[in-house]
Amino acid sequence: MQGSISSRLLLAVLGLALLGFGIAFGLKALRSRSAAANPAAQSAQEQSPEASANAANAGEDSELREVSPAQLAKATQLPAVIQPAGRPAPNSIPPVARVQPTAYTRQLVAGLTNLDLSHGPITKEQADQWKQGLQALTQQGAAGVPAIREFLEQNQELNFAAINGGQLLEQPSLRAALINALQQIGGPEATGVMLQTLQTTTLPSEIALLAKTLEQQAPGQYRTETVNTINEVLAMAEKGQLPGFDVGPLFQVLQNYGDAASAAALEQLQAQWKYYATMSLAGLPDSQGVPALLREAQDPAGGGKRDFAFEMLAQVATQYPDAGAALLEAARLNQIPDSTWRKIATGLTGDQYQLGTPPSAADPNAPPLPGLKTFHIASGNQNFYSLPFSASASPDDIAKRRAFIDQLLAANPSPAAVQALQSARSQLP
Repeated sequence: MQGSISSRLLLAVLGLALLGFGIAFGLKALRSRSAAANPAAQSAQEQSPEASANAANAGEDSELREVSPAQLAKATQLPAVIQPAGRPAPNSIPPVARVQPTAYTRQLVAGLTNLDLSHGPITKEQADQWKQGLQALTQQGAAGVPAIREFLEQNQELNFAAINGGQLLEQPSLRAALINALQQIGGPEATGVMLQTLQTTTLPSEIALLAKTLEQQAPGQYRTETVNTINEVLAMAEKGQLPGFDVGPLFQVLQNYGDAASAAALEQLQAQWKYYATMSLAGLPDSQGVPALLREAQDPAGGGKRDFAFEMLAQVATQYPDAGAALLEAARLNQIPDSTWRKIATGLTGDQYQLGTPPSAADPNAPPLPGLKTFHIASGNQNFYSLPFSASASPDDIAKRRAFIDQLLAANPSPAAVQALQSARSQLP
């Protein structure tokens, strides 16, 4: 496909219905609307890495601060049109036979990208037609893969969440829809395109989707490639090269893997993403992350990271015996600062922190969850939520927490600790 996006737009306006022109028309229309609706997001994407890094440092905010759900949504909302930075494919990728798309599959992809928003929001009729086009492309099987690959290689994205009526399409984004189509198509051709996309994209949510899909198709086979991708993208984010993007989905991938390699990677990320990394370590199954949390909690120079590590150890203390035993031993040896006991009490019976978006976020009409708190941390663009322990605790969970608090009290901690623990115990139903 020849020419710039603007020249393709001109040709599209002149009425040429080739695939590339259709894509450019849809992207141009959405880009114009996105810029008008969200100029700050557009400006963030256009600024240089150095300016982004300086802005991040100037607005550094590593303390836990609650924001409203609406503020969180605004902080994490990407514009409708996204053209993120790309990554060169690693030399380890084996060459893939380049089968050219058919005219028909190119036409189907063009229909998916050429969304006409000139008459207002996406209508049900438009959405139904779009979904039928996606289904038709998927039904082409392996023959549809080259056309999907051709678009994915253009490194362009449409965020349906930022488009009025976009929820009717029942897909989070254009690229996600095409990746889901590859999953349904299956086979070595589709897997090859997904692996190639994993190793070249910088979109955190897309990496998480690809990691999940590849793991389902071949458990464990592509974890090395995924972890390498995550490390590379997080290094770019740390340098300010991905302004506006929330890297939380990458931490969720590492947490879901739950192996020793993931724990080691997360421990190295605590300096830059204190909350994401620490919560992910606490969420690793089979207490894989507890040793790293203990090292953080035992670091006398840890400051706020040390306090949050203690809080997350308390949150999983009755789930993982190693975490509970470590807290008891530290209490007996008087190794926990008085100021930290308030955090520990919160971890035991108060706010329970979770990665991702609240369960009610998927349904804008759902009533707010009782006790829900949402948080945005400017440093590292970290976004997460908490719910009260009592919101989901079973009678057995409550009994275990009560017994553990009694064990801590029996360890003869300081008066400040006793006050915090007794307050936590009184909050239990």
